[in-house]
This record gives sequence, structure tokens and C-alpha cells, in this order.
Amino acid sequence: MNDLIESLDDFTWDNYKVISDALVDFDEHNVEQQMFKQASVYSYYYGLMCAAKRYMNQCSVDLTQFMSQLRKTLKREKPREGVKLTAKDLDDLVFSDPDYAKKQTFVDDSTFKYELLKGLVRALEHKKDMLQQVSANKREETKLYK
Repeated sequence: MNDLIESLDDFTWDNYKVISDALVDFDEHNVEQQMFKQASVYSYYYGLMCAAKRYMNQCSVDLTQFMSQLRKTLKREKPREGVKLTAKDLDDLVFSDPDYAKKQTFVDDSTFKYELLKGLVRALEHKKDMLQQVSANKREETKLYK
């Protein structure tokens, strides 16, 4: 699991295109070997996607907990100052908090990474379908020449 987490940390928008191109690269003269490797590659990236989803969910939970705690604190402090806060006032205070912005950025970044990995997994599913079709076509072609 540590290798996946390390890979997840190293996975960025900057290397997405290179990884994507490498994953969908296709050599029609080597279909059988690519079919053998496909399940392993798919499994790896599916695991990476799951790790990204877990991290994304944790960031979201952290943000929600932070917002709840900040609201509780503000509700407790402001009545002492003689100010009654509405729900909108609380939202404004929470959304303008610098720590909220940081936590929201973590949620956004982790969601982005998860969605990129989800796209790679879908691309691998498409590649599997393509490999199967090419393999079937080659078998049919072989029958024609026998």
C-alpha cells in the first residue's frame, strides 16, 4: 500500500499525459503479450484510483469537520459580543477563513487527481476491448489464409 501512496503522491497533471500515452500505446504485432500484461496494469491503476478516492473522501471529511467545529466556535464566541449570527453570517465567516480555503484546496486537488486516475482506468478498459477485438480479427484473418 505504501508503494501506491508514493505513486499517488508522484502522480500529477504534469506527468498525466506521459502516463496516459504510455498506457494506451498499442503494438499490433505484439497483441498477445499486451493482453497478458493488461490485467496487471489495470489492477495497479485501479488500486491507485481507489487510494485517490480514499484520500479525496478523507479530505472532504476533514473539511466538513473543520467547518462544523468553526461554526460551533463562532456560535459560542459571538453571542458574548452581543452579536446574533444567522446561518448566512456563519457561512460567510467559515468561507472567508484562510484555513477553510486551504482545506478546500486539498479537496479540489484530491478530487482532480481521482478524476484523472478514473479516466486512466476507463482508458485501460477501452484498451482491453480494443485488444480483444484486434485479437479476434487476427484469428479470423488467419482462418482466411489457411
